[in-house]
Amino acid sequence: MTLWLVGLVVVAAIALIALVMSRGGGNDASQATTPGTTQVLFIEGLRRSEMARILQEKTGIPEASYMTATGPGARGRALAGTSRPTSLEGFLFPATYPVNPKAPVGNVVDYQLRTFRERTAGIDYAYARRHNLTKYDVLTIASLVEREASDERERRIIAGIIYTRLHLKMRLDIDATVQYVVGYWKRDLTAADLRIASPYNTRRYTGLPPGPICNPGEASIRAAANPIRTNDLYYVARADGTDHHYFARTPAEFYAAIAKAKANAAAG
Repeated sequence: MTLWLVGLVVVAAIALIALVMSRGGGNDASQATTPGTTQVLFIEGLRRSEMARILQEKTGIPEASYMTATGPGARGRALAGTSRPTSLEGFLFPATYPVNPKAPVGNVVDYQLRTFRERTAGIDYAYARRHNLTKYDVLTIASLVEREASDERERRIIAGIIYTRLHLKMRLDIDATVQYVVGYWKRDLTAADLRIASPYNTRRYTGLPPGPICNPGEASIRAAANPIRTNDLYYVARADGTDHHYFARTPAEFYAAIAKAKANAAAG
């Protein structure tokens, strides 16, 4: 083979590789890298305001622009299937995205929503429907699970507890919902925090909050759609460095679990 022909083959191969990369080649948003873009990582469990801050830090795109593009509007109402004002919280799929700082912020949002559709397309919502829960309810539960657990099995157990408490019309009593109302993920909530009159405050009101409290990953959405049926009604973080939980069926068992967790924390 002559040198000029070899050169043509190499050029063609490079062009083919570039075409594959430009199309993404898979579910990982970070694969669609092009010149002039900055890779921006959004981890699971961030609220959209945190994503806005990260986007500004990494690319210079103003936080306010992202917040406006993802704020309450027709798009949110359509995705949630509701008539009330609804933001895109929950639908902004966490992944690594190639962002062009000079392009409209809507491009980033479109990419996140497209990734959400792709990554959740195969999820079966039949179990949720049998419990009179919508896809948006599942997404809301997934956001709670995302903030509460990292272990795959525990995600499904906690989702099961949420289903059971909803069925029994018990308050969910999930601190992360109060943290969402406060505006940041504070570790220690005050008595005043717990009294906040917001429908997101599940320590005060029964039922699900009006919408997601963060943007969950695929694992949490799947857990919320397919929970483990359980007789447990309570859980508490073990505080032993494992990021696992104690589970309980009765208030007495729950208080005993809390005592164990406090002892773990003191020992650690």
